[in-house]
Amino acid sequence: MPTTADPTARAPSSPVAHSTAGLFFRQLVASPEFTEFALILKRLTGLSMALNTPDVGLTRVGVAGDNGSPLCQIIRSTKEGARRCEGCDQRNHAQAGAEGRAKLYQCHVGFYDMAIPVVIQGEHVATISSGQVLPEQQSQAAFARTVRRLRWLNIPATQLQEAYAQAPWLPRDRLVHVMHLLELFARQMCGSAWRIRELEASLEHPAIRPARALVEERFRDPELKLADVAARAGLSPAHFSHLFHKETGVTFTRYVQSRRIDEAKRRLTATGESITEICFACGFNSLTHFNRVFRRGAGASPSQFRRAGAA
Repeated sequence: MPTTADPTARAPSSPVAHSTAGLFFRQLVASPEFTEFALILKRLTGLSMALNTPDVGLTRVGVAGDNGSPLCQIIRSTKEGARRCEGCDQRNHAQAGAEGRAKLYQCHVGFYDMAIPVVIQGEHVATISSGQVLPEQQSQAAFARTVRRLRWLNIPATQLQEAYAQAPWLPRDRLVHVMHLLELFARQMCGSAWRIRELEASLEHPAIRPARALVEERFRDPELKLADVAARAGLSPAHFSHLFHKETGVTFTRYVQSRRIDEAKRRLTATGESITEICFACGFNSLTHFNRVFRRGAGASPSQFRRAGAA
């Protein structure tokens, strides 16, 4: 399962491949049911849960501050470990999405992971992930086998042992039951998301949907302008600006800024990128402007927001 603690496993800019999928992904991420279910799963089983884009480019953990297995955090803290973990996740998530069904698999170091595709109207829009489960119950012999599998890491055994003791373990048959439970939850999320989108589409002006889609595709681009989006909607900039404000309740500029701040928040808690790197990766041209807009939108500076998320 991808973890937000990893500073190297995310590319600076990893947009969702399709704008419609991106809109659904954002909707699912904002769902209080997702957060509540992740918290219940953690309390009942000790397993972490995350929601990922199909390409595993973006990850949103279900429980704030929960970065998954401490052993996996150590592995992902290295460049090679992050590369192997991300490659393994991408392959298995893609296969689960292509087959349209949940997949229980062993990662490159032998831990059990689960990938549950979220498919809406035939389109793979997200993947629920969970796992990072040891393949056998903790013991000295099992730990020795784990250390042998991780020789390439060059991490002291004492450091690995402390993390190993905190890593989750469940019998495989229980993992299968957990996976089926996540499948049921994914189907419920799909139905809810589709019904909400249908309702929004029936109420929304037809020019707004393509505008939102273009913003989702290009909000990281500092050159994105109102005129570009107005052209996509087939309206003059002045008419589009008035219509957008009327339909959404915010100006176009504020809407784009809000999307950029949402992405900045995710990166601040999900990556080890510097604040300057995040500023420019999210479409801002100036660190001063970024800090001002972020404080206005989040009620705290980027550094304060990051510290609060790590607490």
